[in-house]
Amino acid sequence: MASLVYAVWSITNVASVHCAARPEISPCTCEPTYAHNYVELLCEKVDSFHTIVNALSSKFDPYVNVSLKITHSHLEDLEMLSFMDMKMNLIKLRMQWNELKSVPELPFRGLSNVEYLGIGDNELEEVPKHMLNHMPVVKTLDIGRCRIKSVLQDDFKGIQMLMNLFMPSNNITRLDRNTFPPNLVTLHLGRNQIENLNGTLRHLNKLESLFINMNRIASLDDELPESNRLKLIIAQNNRIERLPESMRNLNKLETLYIQQNRIQSLDRVLKNAHNLNELYASNNRIELLASDEFQYATKLEELYLCSNRIQSLNGSLLPLKKLYKANFSFNAIEEFSMDEIRGLLTLKQLDLSNNLIRKLSGSQGNNIDKSSYLIDLYLDHNELTSLDGALMGLNSLRILGLTHNRLERILPEDFIGLEKLEILELSHNRLLTLREMQTTVLPSLKILKVDFNNLTVLDKDFHGLPVLCQANLTHNQIVSISRELVAKTSCVNHNVPGRLELYLEDNPFSCNMLLDEYCPLMKNTEKQIRLRTKCFETYEEMCQSRQYILMLPSVNLSQQQVIPVIVPSTELLKKADNLLPPLFAPLAGGGANIKPLIITPTIKIVEAPVITIPLTTTSTTTSTTTTSTTTPAPITTTHAIDATNNPIINTPLSDSTTATPVKEEQLLNETNDNETLKQSMEITNGKAMLNNDDDKIETATIHMPALNATLEGDVVTPEIQQESVVTQKPAILVVNIDNAATSDTIPSNPVVESKYSTVEYIANLEKVVAPIEAEPPQQPPPDVLIEEDSKSNAIHEEYHNNVMTDYGSAPQNLLQPDEPPENP
Repeated sequence: MASLVYAVWSITNVASVHCAARPEISPCTCEPTYAHNYVELLCEKVDSFHTIVNALSSKFDPYVNVSLKITHSHLEDLEMLSFMDMKMNLIKLRMQWNELKSVPELPFRGLSNVEYLGIGDNELEEVPKHMLNHMPVVKTLDIGRCRIKSVLQDDFKGIQMLMNLFMPSNNITRLDRNTFPPNLVTLHLGRNQIENLNGTLRHLNKLESLFINMNRIASLDDELPESNRLKLIIAQNNRIERLPESMRNLNKLETLYIQQNRIQSLDRVLKNAHNLNELYASNNRIELLASDEFQYATKLEELYLCSNRIQSLNGSLLPLKKLYKANFSFNAIEEFSMDEIRGLLTLKQLDLSNNLIRKLSGSQGNNIDKSSYLIDLYLDHNELTSLDGALMGLNSLRILGLTHNRLERILPEDFIGLEKLEILELSHNRLLTLREMQTTVLPSLKILKVDFNNLTVLDKDFHGLPVLCQANLTHNQIVSISRELVAKTSCVNHNVPGRLELYLEDNPFSCNMLLDEYCPLMKNTEKQIRLRTKCFETYEEMCQSRQYILMLPSVNLSQQQVIPVIVPSTELLKKADNLLPPLFAPLAGGGANIKPLIITPTIKIVEAPVITIPLTTTSTTTSTTTTSTTTPAPITTTHAIDATNNPIINTPLSDSTTATPVKEEQLLNETNDNETLKQSMEITNGKAMLNNDDDKIETATIHMPALNATLEGDVVTPEIQQESVVTQKPAILVVNIDNAATSDTIPSNPVVESKYSTVEYIANLEKVVAPIEAEPPQQPPPDVLIEEDSKSNAIHEEYHNNVMTDYGSAPQNLLQPDEPPENP
């Protein structure tokens, strides 16, 4: 047991022994590894090569293999010293980002053990062949991202054992024949200016990976190696017009990238590609696929032919029993039959978007195996007017994209059997109704997008969507939405109850209709529903809360109305102002400092519970008599109506005052035109008392409907029995409520003591020259509700950004020059 522990300790600590804290190698650092007798040294931002040599000289035993990386340093004195002066076994040397314009020969003499050399990311203008002659066993050479223009015949003559050569992102225009070592396995010439390969690859019989992407190559005829060992060809972004005949014999080819060329036909060149796994041929000019185009390419899993001119698939996919993804977007397909994918049980993603498809045919309901695995089907941006039940039988489908078509109605049989469908996208069509979906059950559907259609009425349309969580119904013509729409729907996501969200912006329905239907549902805690619409910006929380009572304003703008609501008392408002809806937020600042808030919407006058405010000095004025009194007690008033239903101006009860009937116009003229109403008000059984700045109390009895008040816990609910119309005038919000004062002055119908008080919107009694018309509400800019998925050519862009980079898509052991490959 002890020997085992010692063995493990020795293996894990051998690197740390060599790379213990060693200040003597400063400014270089030692990075431990777990390889036996191997260390990595890093010298970064050093001012001279002389400093590096002195720091590392004789610091490591000869049997320790050393990897040295020198970056971002000043090496003007490079030719003055040699790497041999360091007296260590150097097997890997990297010298990137040192602004080297040339490399002298002297420093590299004697480096006969170096297997990996990286001198890229410098300013070299030619291959440093004199330096390479001193490194005969180099197997990997990275000389990319420099300024090399030509590759001459004897540039690599001294490194014939070279297996991996990386020269991307140079300015190469000339390639001499027989210039590359014959043992090359990987050759990267991408991102140069090569127009002709000049036969330089013909003798590379061991070549397996070839990168010639992003050049100016027009033809590959007679350019590929004579052997059939190529497994990877990256040749996108060139000017190739056809595939070479020699490619027919590449039966070991696994991956082929030929997108962004000028290829007009595949010419059955890949018919015998038995091992072909990935084919990327998008953004070409391919017009026709032969029925036997991929006859023996039975291992093909990913096929990308988007952005071509293909008009028909012609049954070319049927032999591809292992096909996993297929992209035919941005072509010219006019009709698609589901028979094209019959028997492709491994196909999971099919993209047919941005074509000219007018008709779908070939229902798979009776033809396809019940274990179909197609998950994503994209038919967006086509010219479909109906689905004709062609999608039946796709029982594993989860995402169905049908946006930007010409669909006018959905038939019940269109979605039969789509039991696993989770996302259905029908945006930007011409749908008039979803009524037919009532009889189609989609038990797994969670997201429904039907925005930008012509829907008008929604009743029981979602009865077949039991777990729907999100419905985008924006930008339609909806005028009626019944609560029956969601009667059988409860959002469930991964077996967890969620909230159903209905997006309803930009529809012409009435807010009254919507709130009347859905406010009761908002109180239902078991059915979580949220309506995304302007109508609920202010009122949604009130629909859900029992602490607020809101009588919705009428749409009739010819009448002036009052909305009684229950709001917290002043003290509570001060403590919780940030918790109130925006409509009542001004109340939280205190009564004395709040100015009257002018409210313009049309509202109805109703009675409210009595609120009496004690005053210390009052001066009461009527049209016939004036009485001044000083009393600390609250003022109590009376209510009277004459025989013609005209209001009577009443004063506080005393021996010196009488009541005289007056007309309503006279009452309005007596109101101060220039003074703003202050925050005191008294209503006793239908009579209003207004307090002006000069401490005068104007009391008026207004003919208003009777009102009964019932109690629900702490909430007073008014019940309207009868209404009376008053000439339209602006309304003001009267505040300054004092619970202590109010609770002592209610002689009849006492209200249960609670922490809530009553506030009213009441018609302003100031003189009004003409009725004020409410301005029509401005339509808000449409919000981006649901992010739409852009699939038009995303796959090509992904590979353009990732694969077309210097080493982006090649195997890691081949394309990363940081690590030497295994010896063959």
